[in-house]
Amino acid sequence: MIHFNILTGRMRRHLKSGPLIRVSSVFHPWPRKSSLHLLLCACLLAAGCGQDIQTQYGRRKGPEAGASVNGTAVLGRMFEQAGHRVFSWYLLSPRLHRADCIVWFPDDFKPPSKKVRDWLENWLTAESGRTLIYVGRDFDAAGWYWKHVKPGAPKEQTAEILRRAGRDKADFRLARLKMPEKEDCQWFAVESKDRPRKVARLRGEPEWLEGLDQAGLDIALGGRLIPRPEAETLLESDDDVLISRQEFGDSQLLVVANGSFLLNLPLVSHEHRKLAGKLIDAAGPSPRMVVFLESRSGGPPIRDTDPTAGMPSGLEIFNVWPTNWILLHLAMAGIIFCFWRFPIFGRPREPEPAARSDFGKHIRALAELLARTRDRSHAMTKLQHYRQTTRPKE
Repeated sequence: MIHFNILTGRMRRHLKSGPLIRVSSVFHPWPRKSSLHLLLCACLLAAGCGQDIQTQYGRRKGPEAGASVNGTAVLGRMFEQAGHRVFSWYLLSPRLHRADCIVWFPDDFKPPSKKVRDWLENWLTAESGRTLIYVGRDFDAAGWYWKHVKPGAPKEQTAEILRRAGRDKADFRLARLKMPEKEDCQWFAVESKDRPRKVARLRGEPEWLEGLDQAGLDIALGGRLIPRPEAETLLESDDDVLISRQEFGDSQLLVVANGSFLLNLPLVSHEHRKLAGKLIDAAGPSPRMVVFLESRSGGPPIRDTDPTAGMPSGLEIFNVWPTNWILLHLAMAGIIFCFWRFPIFGRPREPEPAARSDFGKHIRALAELLARTRDRSHAMTKLQHYRQTTRPKE
C-alpha cells in the first residue's frame, strides 16, 4: 500500500495563508477551520491513503463523492457558502421546475441528445432568470493528481506512481474514444481530436479576469467545444473558448469546456476557486435553488412524474445507498453464521442402524400412544391390566 502524503502536506501549507474564495461580488477570507477547508482535506486524504484513488465522475452526494478527485462536492459546498440552497437529482422530472439553476457534469463524452436539449430549453424558457451550467466531459482529475504527487514522492514509490498514472491515463483515453470526431448540436460543436494543451493566457470579460493570478492556473484542454456563433464568449485562451454564454429568452446557458478547474481536486488551487466563484456569481444572486444534475452515459432519463418516496421493492433496494451496503453486510453475516452453525467436517458417515430387538423402544412407543389419548384413567386401566396379567404366580 502506498501512502501519498506529499500533496496533502503541500495543501496544508498552502491553506495556512488563508486563501481567498470569491463566493459573491467580493472576495472573502477563508478561515482555517471552515467546512470547505475540511472538505478539501477529506478529499485528498481519502484519495491518497488507500490502495487506489476514487475517480467517480460528476457526483456530489454518495459515499465516494466527497473522496473522488472527479467529484463535485466541493463546488456544491461553495454554492451553499454563497447563500444558495443545493440538492442533487438524477433525472429530468417535474421536481426540477423548482430549480433556478441546474449544474450539469454529464459522465458522457457525447453531446446531449435532442430530447434532453429540448427538455432543458423548455425549462430555461418556462421562467425568466434561470441558468443552466453545462460542463463538458473532457477531463479526468486522476492524471492531475498523479502529476502533482510524483515530484515529492519517495524514490521507491516512483515506479508505482508511474504505473498507476499510466493505467488511469489509458482508461481515460479508452473512454474518450466514445466522443464523436465532429458533431454539431444546438448548443455547441464538438471536436474530439485530442491535442493536450495548457491554458497559458486567458482573455475575456473584465469581471472574469479581475483579481485572477493567471500564473497559478493549471487548466488542461484536450478536444474543443465550439460555441454557437450567437453565443457570447466570456473566457477564452488563444483559439479555445473556455466559458461561453447563450441566451434563451430571459434565461441563460453557460457552457464550460471541461471540469479542469471545477472538480474536487483541481479546486485545491486558489485561482481555480476564484474562477469557480465567478461562475457561481454568473448563476445569479442568492438565494437560489441550485440542482446538481447527475447523469451517466446516455444522459439523464426523462420522466413525466417524480419517483415516489416509498421504499423500493424487490431487487431495486440493492441499488439504494445505504440500504444496499447494510443488506450486503447482513447477507455476509448470515453466510458466516450458516458455516458456523451447520458445519460438515470430513467424509459423511452412515449412522448405525437401530436395533430392532430393543424392548425399551416398544415401551416408549406404547407410552407415546397412550399419551396421545389424553385419557389418564384409560392409561391407568391398561397399565393395571398389564401388571395383573404379567405378575408371576406364587
